[in-house]
Amino acid sequence: MLELTGLGSVLRGIGLLYWLLAFAVIGLGLWKGKTWQRKIAWAGFWIVVFGAWPTMVAIDYAKRQAYEREAWAYFKKKCDTEAGEKIYKTFTGVKSVLVIKPLPPATEKDLYDQFWYGDPYSASAHSRRGESKASSLLRDRPNPNGPSIGFEFVEMKIHEAQSERYERLFPMPSDPQRENSKLVIDKPVSRFGIKWEDISLPEDRKYWVAGSRLSIVDQRDGGLVAERIGYFIEAGFGSRTGQRRPWLTSKGPSTTCPESHTWSDRWFVLRVISPIEGKQNGK
Repeated sequence: MLELTGLGSVLRGIGLLYWLLAFAVIGLGLWKGKTWQRKIAWAGFWIVVFGAWPTMVAIDYAKRQAYEREAWAYFKKKCDTEAGEKIYKTFTGVKSVLVIKPLPPATEKDLYDQFWYGDPYSASAHSRRGESKASSLLRDRPNPNGPSIGFEFVEMKIHEAQSERYERLFPMPSDPQRENSKLVIDKPVSRFGIKWEDISLPEDRKYWVAGSRLSIVDQRDGGLVAERIGYFIEAGFGSRTGQRRPWLTSKGPSTTCPESHTWSDRWFVLRVISPIEGKQNGK
């Protein structure tokens, strides 16, 4: 990372000058000392002085390396023992879904906060994450890697003080890939509900690991239809070098389990409650 910014060469140059200065001072003491006792004392004093900083750097580096090894081992254990998908039932012919618990909004400050419990696994942090994720379930998107047909509409509760109203989101016919049309309703009609939750523990965040649960419930009986547990490790461990934004920069195939990308949530939900008509009726 330092090489990309050019700082690596600068730091190596500073290190070389530092040691040249150290050898020059020690050599001067050996040359100027009138007796061997004074020569040795002078050299020993400056060896201690100039050796203190590199020693501290080496200790800090060793601690950092040990921490990173512990963090990756912790993340791998989470992936092996807790992460994964569980699908208990599937339904077809589902026309809509209710977002019971959306992703919370996020600020720029949250991207740098090790203990921000806002589910960075599921989506990039911005102020309209909840609606953005809900909208991703709507639109039909030709894609050979996942379900292409989305829901006819998605319902969400309006988050206002003491409000019991809901919004129904539709894709705009004039621009189905971008905008939504909204209709305020008093009561949702969707049978199935979706919840996004951050399940991180303080021990997880100690190692910059974030846990996430995406669950689908049948509102007729409250039963759990399916859930996906995912984990994400911030591989830079909060580093801001090169203007990094920690919870955004390192997200990828090697730092998430199951692998998380833009359409992961959409594909999981639509595999469980499919809009395509089938033998079952899940409207």
